[in-house]
Amino acid sequence: MSSLPSALVALTSPDWPIPAADPELLDAILEPRLALFWGAHTTARTLLAAATVLAARGQPVRIFDGGNRFDGYFVARLARQLSGRGLSPQMADPQATLTRIRLSRAFTCFQLAELIENTPTDSEPLFVLEMLATFYDESVPLADSERLLAITITHLKRLAAIGPVIVGAREPQTLVKERWSLLDRLQAAADAAWMLRPPEPAESLQPPLF
Repeated sequence: MSSLPSALVALTSPDWPIPAADPELLDAILEPRLALFWGAHTTARTLLAAATVLAARGQPVRIFDGGNRFDGYFVARLARQLSGRGLSPQMADPQATLTRIRLSRAFTCFQLAELIENTPTDSEPLFVLEMLATFYDESVPLADSERLLAITITHLKRLAAIGPVIVGAREPQTLVKERWSLLDRLQAAADAAWMLRPPEPAESLQPPLF
């Protein structure tokens, strides 16, 4: 395994979302372990970009969408761009790429937990978009969310013992800030974690008006 530390590393997002733009990091998340990307904003495009690169290379991937964040247009557009980045046109064909992505959606934390619990253990990469979105739902008591998350993490670790599991999570919003404990628990369980932050704003190239 890589010697990459299990620490939170601040990353910027270039034109191509990380880790798709960083081959070394892309290889790192393909190790059989639980990898976490988190931040103040959604990490869905980060995970979708990585999954698309793998699918365009011919690697089947599974995506569990826990926050209704799967963007098929983004995936298809990114797949078309891959044709100019060293992949054969056949491998980068958007339709072929999409057929290698198996998508399952969950609209409650119970549905997502059931999806993960019933997933067979194999080496195929699993991406979980917005892992905690439904766990932040205030209609579910915090104690129940914590209990269910603990069980779900056990199954994520089971899957990660054989194949890569890449999870994305967003910080809880102000109204549910008491649910930070859920993100804390997920961070503690991750074998490697990266905090994403928006790119620094580019300086204006326009001359001053006055």
